Amino acid sequence: MRLAPCQPRKPYKTKRARPSTVPSRTGNDLLGSSQILGQLSALDKGGYVRSHRNNGKAYPTGLHAAVASLLDSLGLKYEVDSPLSQGSKLKAEFLVAGRTAIFIGRRLTKGERRAARSSGIRCVLVGMSAARSDSWDAGLRVTALSKGEGGDDSLKEGRLQTIFLDDPSFNFDYAHILPKTEKCSVMHGHTSSALVEIAGSPVEGMVVDFNDAKPIIREAISNLDHKLFIRKKYVVGETKTHIDLKFETVHGEFALHVPKETTVLLEGEATVENLAKELLDRITPKMPGNVEAVGVYVYEGMNKGTHLLARLHTKEAEKGRKR
Repeated sequence: MRLAPCQPRKPYKTKRARPSTVPSRTGNDLLGSSQILGQLSALDKGGYVRSHRNNGKAYPTGLHAAVASLLDSLGLKYEVDSPLSQGSKLKAEFLVAGRTAIFIGRRLTKGERRAARSSGIRCVLVGMSAARSDSWDAGLRVTALSKGEGGDDSLKEGRLQTIFLDDPSFNFDYAHILPKTEKCSVMHGHTSSALVEIAGSPVEGMVVDFNDAKPIIREAISNLDHKLFIRKKYVVGETKTHIDLKFETVHGEFALHVPKETTVLLEGEATVENLAKELLDRITPKMPGNVEAVGVYVYEGMNKGTHLLARLHTKEAEKGRKR
């Protein structure tokens, strides 16, 4: 029986897909409609601007909307894009109760600053800065228009900057007890060091003079050097010179009679975290008014420790609260 020779297969040709269309409700090609083509053309030319809304009103940026939301939540009456006074060409994004003008995302020219001062209205500029000091700086800048040197108007600089101080004199030794832990429930000690960071608005180019900050930190650390740290609730009695301590540990009951001058009593357990808080509490009250935050890194030994940041109230803010 003879077999017929195999015939070669014809090459397979892929069919080209027909361009898909999006039908409209009327059955027409929506993407080909003049309405959509006109909108796409406008979008290509930058004809669309993102808007942000608050209470049904549209604003050009999220910052505008956030300020409007803040004013609404405070129940303050305001006008949008309002001239500072009758006949004035200078307009503020928000004019609050006819007394405060808020400008969003722009700086005023010299002529505009003169017009703002002559209006007798308090002027505030709110904006976002691309230059940020560190991860704690959100970039929001609020500056007030004020009278500068020589009678010219100037803006109070709202720049936030951070300095840090790391010095061999910031080393110290201490003893502590952590009754609820297995290893640290027996009195023992550590050699530690501290690094301090200070954040604030520079005055004459400096957040704070290093020569002013170092003595403050040294004094705080020297008062903690070679001290016993223990929780205050373990005190069961005291004399003029000594403190009696009593507490249960995983190893049994401890009773100590220790000198007052070598003991630091803490609200919480004597952890490195609470030690850092104690150090901050001794540093922050002595910082100048332009300092907004102080942070400390406290090392327990060589390769472990904690970082704690305390945000301070500026003197100007405190005055505003009292008013």
